[in-house]
Amino acid sequence: EPSTFILFAGVLVTVQLGFTNLVLAVIVDKATEAREGSKEEQRKEREKQELQSLNMLKAAMKALDEDESGTITIDEFKGGYHIPVVKETLEQFNVKEEDLEDLFTLMDADESGSLSYDEFVQNF
Repeated sequence: EPSTFILFAGVLVTVQLGFTNLVLAVIVDKATEAREGSKEEQRKEREKQELQSLNMLKAAMKALDEDESGTITIDEFKGGYHIPVVKETLEQFNVKEEDLEDLFTLMDADESGSLSYDEFVQNF
Protein backbone atom coordinates (compact mmCIF):
# COMPACT_ATOMS: atom_id res chain seq x y z
CA GLU A 1 0.00 0.00 0.00
CA PRO A 2 1.43 3.45 -0.93
CA SER A 3 0.62 5.19 2.36
CA THR A 4 2.44 2.49 4.35
CA PHE A 5 5.44 2.81 2.04
CA ILE A 6 5.54 6.61 2.54
CA LEU A 7 5.24 6.20 6.29
CA PHE A 8 7.96 3.53 6.31
CA ALA A 9 10.25 5.69 4.12
CA GLY A 10 9.73 8.67 6.45
CA VAL A 11 10.57 6.59 9.51
CA LEU A 12 13.63 5.14 7.76
CA VAL A 13 14.92 8.60 6.77
CA THR A 14 14.34 9.92 10.29
CA VAL A 15 16.20 7.00 11.87
CA GLN A 16 19.03 7.36 9.34
CA LEU A 17 19.38 11.09 10.07
CA GLY A 18 19.30 10.43 13.82
CA PHE A 19 22.02 7.79 13.51
CA THR A 20 24.15 10.09 11.32
CA ASN A 21 23.73 12.90 13.86
CA LEU A 22 24.80 10.56 16.67
CA VAL A 23 27.94 9.49 14.79
CA LEU A 24 28.78 13.13 14.02
CA ALA A 25 28.35 14.07 17.69
CA VAL A 26 30.80 11.34 18.73
CA ILE A 27 33.35 12.49 16.14
CA VAL A 28 33.07 16.12 17.27
CA ASP A 29 33.37 15.09 20.92
CA LYS A 30 36.54 13.07 20.24
CA ALA A 31 38.04 15.95 18.24
CA THR A 32 37.31 18.36 21.10
CA GLU A 33 38.94 15.99 23.61
CA ALA A 34 42.01 15.67 21.38
CA ARG A 35 42.29 19.45 21.06
CA GLU A 36 41.96 19.94 24.82
CA GLY A 37 44.63 17.30 25.38
CA SER A 38 46.87 19.10 22.92
CA LYS A 39 46.33 22.40 24.75
CA GLU A 40 47.24 20.74 28.05
CA GLU A 41 50.41 19.30 26.52
CA GLN A 42 51.30 22.72 25.10
CA ARG A 43 50.76 24.32 28.52
CA LYS A 44 52.99 21.73 30.19
CA GLU A 45 55.68 22.20 27.54
CA ARG A 46 55.51 25.98 27.99
CA GLU A 47 55.87 25.61 31.78
CA LYS A 48 58.82 23.27 31.26
CA GLN A 49 60.51 25.79 28.95
CA GLU A 50 59.88 28.62 31.41
CA LEU A 51 61.46 26.57 34.20
CA GLN A 52 64.47 25.79 31.99
CA SER A 53 64.81 29.49 31.13
CA LEU A 54 64.61 30.42 34.81
CA ASN A 55 67.30 27.88 35.67
CA MET A 56 69.48 29.20 32.84
CA LEU A 57 69.02 32.75 34.14
CA LYS A 58 70.02 31.67 37.65
CA ALA A 59 73.09 29.87 36.32
CA ALA A 60 73.99 32.94 34.27
CA MET A 61 73.57 35.16 37.32
CA LYS A 62 75.89 32.97 39.40
CA ALA A 63 78.45 32.94 36.60
CA LEU A 64 78.30 36.74 36.35
CA ASP A 65 78.66 37.32 40.09
CA GLU A 66 82.46 37.23 40.20
CA ASP A 67 82.79 38.46 43.78
CA GLU A 68 79.91 36.23 45.00
CA SER A 69 78.19 39.20 46.61
CA GLY A 70 74.71 38.15 45.52
CA THR A 71 74.53 41.09 43.14
CA ILE A 72 76.11 41.93 39.80
CA THR A 73 77.42 45.28 38.65
CA ILE A 74 77.42 46.69 35.16
CA ASP A 75 81.10 45.75 34.82
CA GLU A 76 80.41 42.15 35.84
CA PHE A 77 77.45 42.07 33.46
CA LYS A 78 79.38 43.39 30.48
CA GLY A 79 82.55 41.46 31.29
CA GLY A 80 80.68 38.18 31.70
CA TYR A 81 79.11 38.23 28.27
CA HIS A 82 81.76 35.85 26.94
CA ILE A 83 81.12 33.20 29.62
CA PRO A 84 79.43 30.39 27.62
CA VAL A 85 76.38 29.93 29.88
CA VAL A 86 75.81 33.69 29.99
CA LYS A 87 76.26 34.19 26.27
CA GLU A 88 73.99 31.23 25.48
CA THR A 89 71.29 32.50 27.83
CA LEU A 90 71.41 36.06 26.51
CA GLU A 91 71.46 34.91 22.89
CA GLN A 92 68.42 32.75 23.56
CA PHE A 93 66.62 36.00 24.39
CA ASN A 94 68.15 37.80 21.36
CA VAL A 95 70.38 40.02 23.51
CA LYS A 96 73.54 41.16 21.75
CA GLU A 97 76.70 42.49 23.35
CA GLU A 98 75.92 46.07 22.31
CA ASP A 99 72.57 45.84 24.16
CA LEU A 100 74.07 44.95 27.54
CA GLU A 101 74.36 48.42 29.05
CA ASP A 102 70.80 49.39 28.08
CA LEU A 103 69.49 46.06 29.33
CA PHE A 104 71.27 46.46 32.66
CA THR A 105 69.81 49.95 33.09
CA LEU A 106 66.30 48.65 32.37
CA MET A 107 66.65 45.74 34.80
CA ASP A 108 68.08 47.89 37.60
CA ALA A 109 64.64 48.90 38.84
CA ASP A 110 65.88 50.45 42.09
CA GLU A 111 68.72 52.27 40.27
CA SER A 112 71.27 50.98 42.76
CA GLY A 113 73.89 50.29 40.13
CA SER A 114 73.74 46.57 40.83
CA LEU A 115 71.28 43.77 40.23
CA SER A 116 70.23 41.31 42.90
CA TYR A 117 69.40 37.77 41.82
CA ASP A 118 65.69 38.57 42.18
CA GLU A 119 65.94 41.76 40.13
CA PHE A 120 67.87 39.94 37.44
CA VAL A 121 65.40 37.05 37.12
CA GLN A 122 62.19 39.09 37.58
CA ASN A 123 63.15 41.89 35.21
CA PHE A 124 64.74 39.72 32.57
